Parts: sequence; structure tokens; C-alpha cells
Amino acid sequence: MKAIRVLIYLSAVCLLVIASGVWDNAVMAAAAKDPLRGQPFSDPAKVYNMSPEWIRQSIKYESWAEGADLALALDQQIYPAVLPLVREFEKKNGLRIAVEEGTCGIAAGAAAKKTVDVSAMCCPPGEADRLPGLRYHTMGIAALAIIVNKENPVSNLSLADVRMIYRGKIHKWSEVKTPSGDPGPNADIRPVVRLHCKTRPGHWCLILGKEDLFSPKAMEVGSIPNMLSQIAALKGAIGYETLWMAATYGTKDKYKFLTIDGISPQDDTAVVSGKYTLYRTMNFTSWDDPKLAKPTAKKLIEYILSNLDRVDKGFAIIPAPLLRKAGWKFTGDEVTGEPD
Repeated sequence: MKAIRVLIYLSAVCLLVIASGVWDNAVMAAAAKDPLRGQPFSDPAKVYNMSPEWIRQSIKYESWAEGADLALALDQQIYPAVLPLVREFEKKNGLRIAVEEGTCGIAAGAAAKKTVDVSAMCCPPGEADRLPGLRYHTMGIAALAIIVNKENPVSNLSLADVRMIYRGKIHKWSEVKTPSGDPGPNADIRPVVRLHCKTRPGHWCLILGKEDLFSPKAMEVGSIPNMLSQIAALKGAIGYETLWMAATYGTKDKYKFLTIDGISPQDDTAVVSGKYTLYRTMNFTSWDDPKLAKPTAKKLIEYILSNLDRVDKGFAIIPAPLLRKAGWKFTGDEVTGEPD
């Protein structure tokens, strides 16, 4: 029996090494093709090392979830998108579900502190987010739009131009073209950045892969409303945000979405096919460690994932089943690779 267990263990190690090698080869190929772009996902085979004390720790709710059957910490876009499904599940099963709305940092922190049964982030997990016994489930992706002031006559940029702008290599709008082929206005470009979730792949890293690649002259803001207010106030500004966040926190008659290489962020077909390459990834977590997992939490995740077609389309989240159909790579329920 001991020999059999050793053989099983060695086989598992070999499979892990092979999987990691395949992942590394894919990462190297993507980097060679687009060296300025950051990685869209982290390696699902790598689990972050935690202390024995953390491993033994059980889930303990904070005061906002005391007395609840389940506790959830959800990112600010995922929260309103799935809350109707959560409340529906709660009512059908006679449960009390406590839900906290927050940022990716709050949701990831709640998982790391073991204060919730389910968390959700609008970023793929970073290496430190892949905790022992924690499993990821992808809800979908949301296009990240490049946004300018409504009065700017420029309506399209190449992705190369976007990167040149954010690197500080293009300084004036007259260096790019309007739809008529004329130079843009003779005005300074004012790049606005929100470098959130710096330890995680995806999101703004798909524009430029590292913080130090962005121009030191770029205006850094700390919140989504600040990003959009700068674009509204400055005719030369350029920024980025998801479609729903822009509609929620921006003034529609003050901004517009650019097409990138002629492709609109509002074209779901282009986004799901991989032709539009800027997006955020919406993930849930649940515990698969038997000491931490709750059957009701698993059923809730299954309920949400099986009803993604009922999520309001206004949230502009392309659901995971469409990604699978288009050839995105999945590890279990989690999207971990783009289509070829």
C-alpha cells in the first residue's frame, strides 16, 4: 500500500510539473508576441504558502455578519449584479445571508482573514490570493473601455498609440488622427491612471504590464469617480474604466468610449473572441477545504453560475459559458487563459 501511495504522489507531482511547464510556455509565447502587455492571469497550479496557524484557523464572521448562515464580501460591480440572485437563493432556502459591498482589496482581505464563505473580485487572483483550500469560479469578463472627453474629435486609437500615450511617448492629440484623417487638436494629452490591485494580473496591466512603464507625468487617481471626473473636466484627458462603472459614476454627456483599432468595447462579439483585448475578470471564491466548506455556499455558487443569463445586461459582463464556447481556457470553473 505504501508503494502505491508513493506512486500516486509521484504521478501527481509529474502532472503538476507538466501543467506548470505548459503554463510557463504559454506565458513566454504571449510575452514574446506582446512584450508591453502584462499577464492576464496567474498560474492556477501555484498555491501561496501559509502558516500552519492559518491552515488550522476556522472561519469567524465579523460583526456585520453575526448570526448569518453565510457571509459574502463582493466587489462593487459584482455586488449589484448578483445581489438579486443571492436574495432569491436566500428566500428559497430559508437562509440569512450577510453581504458586504466593497473593493477587490476588501473582498480578497476577507478571504485571507477567513471572515467570509464567499468573496468576489473584478481582478484575476494574484499569487498571494491563491490560498490553500480556496477555489475560484469565473462569472465572466467586462470590457475595459478607453475613455476621452466628449469634445475630443478623436474617436479611434490603435492599441500601440494607447500604449505610447500612457508611456509618455505621444504628448499631443495632434499626433494622432480624427475619423476624417486630419490631425487631432493641438492640445496636450492628459493621461489619467488608477493603478489599483497592483499585485494582480489583468485589468490595467493589459494596457501596460508594469507600473513603471507608465509615464511619471500621468495623473494618478485613487477612485473610479475621480477618474471619470478628470475626463469630464479636462478636454485633453484619457482614462479607462468598465462600461458599467463609467455609466454609473460618470456623466454621459461628458465622456465617450474610443474604438481601439476600429473595435468598440461595446462589441461583445469582439471581446469574447479575443479581438478586443482590454477587460476585467469577475471571479467568485469558495472554500473546498472540508474544514471550511459549507454545502450551502457551494449551492449558492452553483445557483449563481447556472443563472448568469438572468443577470441584467446593463452590467456588461460577458458570462463564463460564452467564454467557454469561444475557446477561453478554464481550470475547473476558473478562466485561466485567453482563446488562441
